[in-house]
Formats: sequence, structure tokens, C-alpha cells
Amino acid sequence: MGAGMRLIIAVIALIVLGSIVSAIAVLVGGSSVKIGQGELRCEGVGAVIINIAGEDYAVNAIAGWQYPPVQLVWNKATYPEANIDRILVRGLTLCDQ
Repeated sequence: MGAGMRLIIAVIALIVLGSIVSAIAVLVGGSSVKIGQGELRCEGVGAVIINIAGEDYAVNAIAGWQYPPVQLVWNKATYPEANIDRILVRGLTLCDQ
């Protein structure tokens, strides 16, 4: 068996393994994820909301009409390590479940 064939088999194995892990995460994970100091969830067609200390905040513009922006509590001055873009991407993956 050539090196090219071994590479193809390895790629297929990784894809299958990734699919299995993703399916398990969807079945076990539910529609919210706890991260750092809050619980992230998706509502409707893409509204990403995070609950911090019992209060809901909008992570994206779709949620912005209903909730105050998360930047009120998480911004570069108060939490410089908070990566809101990463949180938004993670929240949007919840919308796809």
C-alpha cells in the first residue's frame, strides 16, 4: 500500500472519529454551554445569549433587540482576556444543533 493510500485512510478515519465525537456532543450537550463565568445559549434563528450572574446579555446583534450587550460587563477594560468573537462562534454552533 502506497503512502498516498495510507494518507487517505488516515483522513477518512479522522473524519469518522470527528463525526462520532460531534454526534455524542450534540446528544449530551444540549442547547447551552457553560463557559468561564456564564452560560451560553442560542434562541430562535441565531440569537446568541449569555447568562452571567443570573442576567442575560446579547452576544450578537440578533439578540441585541431583546437583551443588553455583553460588552456592558465584559469588555477590554474589565476582562481583557474575554474573546467575544470566540464566544459568538461557539454560540452559533449551538444554533446549528
